[in-house]
Amino acid sequence: MSKKFNRWSKEECWTRGMSVEDVFYDLYKPIDPTIRKATLKEQYQHIDHFTKIGAIDVKARKRISRSGAIQDDLTWLEFKHTNGGAGWLYGKADFIAFERLYGFVLVARSDLANMAEQKCDLGNLVDNPRDALYRGYTRKGNKDLIAMVKMEDILSLPHQVVQYQELI
Repeated sequence: MSKKFNRWSKEECWTRGMSVEDVFYDLYKPIDPTIRKATLKEQYQHIDHFTKIGAIDVKARKRISRSGAIQDDLTWLEFKHTNGGAGWLYGKADFIAFERLYGFVLVARSDLANMAEQKCDLGNLVDNPRDALYRGYTRKGNKDLIAMVKMEDILSLPHQVVQYQELI
């Protein structure tokens, strides 16, 4: 494994993301018993699970900045990943599952990408993550390109909600 992978795998956001993927799997298994976890190779294509409805990439609730609290009002979208290649917004997943306090919101990745391209000004980069609402931001030392959007924008797209109580 690469040094970069080993560094990421120890970060709280990475381990939390892996945990949320497991929570989604456990929640969705009674809905679709055929669900399966993606292989490592498939995960490099921004896929976490395969289901009857298609490939799903799971996203944990986010902080606005590294020192901020995890919240539900805003989320980050990844146009380019840390090495500068296509981010998860342009990955192979059919759906993105956003973690919420009450469960997960599933949206078609293509609908999300179209909305993001219309709403986000990526040519006008900001230096501070707190200023990245609908504007491009690149983290120091990375080649990524991310922007923040309001969750209400995502909820305005056709979506499905998978609530935690559905496990019972």
